[in-house]
Amino acid sequence: MSTANKQRVEYRIYPSIGIARIGDSNDGFIEGPEAPGIAPESPYRGSDGGLRPQSTRFRIYKVEIDVNENEIVTAEITANSKTKIEWSVGLANRKAAGFRIMDTLARSSTPRLRNDGYDRQKLVISALGTISEINQPQTRMSGSIEFAKPGIPSHHVANIELASIMTDAQGRLIVIGGPGKSASPLNLSADHFADNDGWYDSVSDGPIGATLEIDGTTHPVVSAWVVITVPRFAPEVYGVVTWYDQAVSMARMNNDGTFDSPRTTSFTRDIYPILKRADMLRWVHRPAHGSTFPRALSDATRLSELKDQRSRADLMARLTKLNSTANSAEELSPVRTMPLLYSGANPDPNGPTWVFPSLTRYQHAHFTNWVLGNFDADWEGQERAPTAFSQIDIALQPRALCEAALETCIGSSFFPGIEATYDMARAETYHPRPNLRREFRVNPDHPAGFLTEKMALPWQADFADCTAYWWPSQRPVYVNTGGDQGTRWDRGINGVGLNGHLNMVANWAKLGLIVRDPITGKLIETDRLLP
Repeated sequence: MSTANKQRVEYRIYPSIGIARIGDSNDGFIEGPEAPGIAPESPYRGSDGGLRPQSTRFRIYKVEIDVNENEIVTAEITANSKTKIEWSVGLANRKAAGFRIMDTLARSSTPRLRNDGYDRQKLVISALGTISEINQPQTRMSGSIEFAKPGIPSHHVANIELASIMTDAQGRLIVIGGPGKSASPLNLSADHFADNDGWYDSVSDGPIGATLEIDGTTHPVVSAWVVITVPRFAPEVYGVVTWYDQAVSMARMNNDGTFDSPRTTSFTRDIYPILKRADMLRWVHRPAHGSTFPRALSDATRLSELKDQRSRADLMARLTKLNSTANSAEELSPVRTMPLLYSGANPDPNGPTWVFPSLTRYQHAHFTNWVLGNFDADWEGQERAPTAFSQIDIALQPRALCEAALETCIGSSFFPGIEATYDMARAETYHPRPNLRREFRVNPDHPAGFLTEKMALPWQADFADCTAYWWPSQRPVYVNTGGDQGTRWDRGINGVGLNGHLNMVANWAKLGLIVRDPITGKLIETDRLLP
């Protein structure tokens, strides 16, 4: 962009939504992905045997904008003798103060409160943190929850660590997931998959801000958001629909309600990844290990067949149509369309209450282009290796950071979800400014804790119950332990109901991780601490 065309400069934090994950190890952390398609590096367990938490790193970039609102990223801003950065982080867990999930998802006109009768403000766990300068060590961010009824003294108080923050050698912010404690100060049972009064957990979310001073002049900085969520036990397996896919689709929604369909479709970029993700689910679910598992969608023979338009049309006919109505949650489509997942809550408040999960509107548009032959046949015969972040052009780094973070989160089905619920698929979740919505920025009017409030309390109860056709990419069901036969991943914990819930609260960090065997290339379970 020439100096003559440059109208203004903005400084923005990326990724727009960072994802950190809890872990109970006191021995370090794993760095969250910063480039698409690259899993965090192992070891995933520390020397103490605990599961290492995952971090997310935030950076500030300079964005130049011309008179036509065209944007280009020209530099990353780092701390030095002339540039000072002070970061601010606001986290909250609002679950205990929210509405009961079953009422919310079912669109009850009179939703009931969780912990009805207790002081609402004291049920919100919140933590604020600031940090500046380079190489600052970890600082814990903690808050408290009190189960107190108005006017009655209470001793049911707990202090909860939500996360920790630090800076690197360039003054970038690093947010690390907390130890992941869940408990009931009231010593109550946890017999429901989502709504358990008297409980807390330690997932959270909230805004990331920064004060930027360059040569003595202070510049405004566009804020970001962070989500502290649950572990990812199969780092190389992605959902067929991810949060990134939902965010891209929401970014194509205009303020007047119209939708911008894709102008071009690349087989390599827009179609193949969906086929590959569907195939990868075989490593975390029973069909992978049985002789009846259908032939892979992404192998060379199958891809060759898909050069034929009729074959492409046959495949698309097996996809679940958008907004396909279900009678309730936890149903499978009677015609077994793809993705084969249980029905859940519909993000669209104007549509049916329950729907079968489908590709996003944007993904579906790409498939339509592909079937009709309106696509770039750019397949080179094999999958392209992911590009390391250090090799990505500066102008493309912000987008890579956003995609790398959000592609690790599931984008359906919502009952209520894993990292966040259907709010990720609602336009009002994102920034009202079109250029910032295209970067998937959360509307800053939302309070901290907004994205995780509608999730299960504690999260382990839902994690214990949601087997089979929910979210196998995040919560494995049947895994390979070294042979060819599938084994239940949650063995020793499984059992729907109270025992399973409490067992998961106590043992979630001892479950196995699904990683690639360097010899066979298969994804197998490893690092399991339970018998």
